[in-house]
Amino acid sequence: MQGRIKGISGHIVMLELDGYIDLPVDEQVDVDIKKHREKRSKSANAYFHTLCDKLRKALGISMAACKNHLITSYGQVEYLDGSPLTYGTKAPAEYVRELAEVHMLLFRAEADGWNWYLVYRGSHTYDTREMSMLLDGTIEECKLQGIETMTPDELARLEGYEKQGSR
Repeated sequence: MQGRIKGISGHIVMLELDGYIDLPVDEQVDVDIKKHREKRSKSANAYFHTLCDKLRKALGISMAACKNHLITSYGQVEYLDGSPLTYGTKAPAEYVRELAEVHMLLFRAEADGWNWYLVYRGSHTYDTREMSMLLDGTIEECKLQGIETMTPDELARLEGYEKQGSR
């Protein structure tokens, strides 16, 4: 649900919400207010997957391994009740790196074979700022491999300018 802050006086905040709340006055509630951010665009996510595919081919790795590397390098950690979400398993890092459904980074390996991973959110949950951070890191890694990183729109504009210059 979204809304707007209409007034603040000390510890009292007046909100205008875009939906109905079915709770009585004086009911104790949990509140999480944060600045609204637009969701990432579908084209930004498609661009990320296109670059990821080019990068995985250049590196000779699977799409799952490439996405896991990029998301755990430039993406967002998953939080649960205000704390980073971790997961313990005896699965080795090589196996976890190939999982497409979850993005995790090994942060502690114990002598008894247990591995502890930090869990990252999938890019489909990112807002525009978070997606921009992921794309910036992905673009830099692609450039290091000599991969073209211009979007299809940028390439079309450049082609148009080149055609104008040859008249």
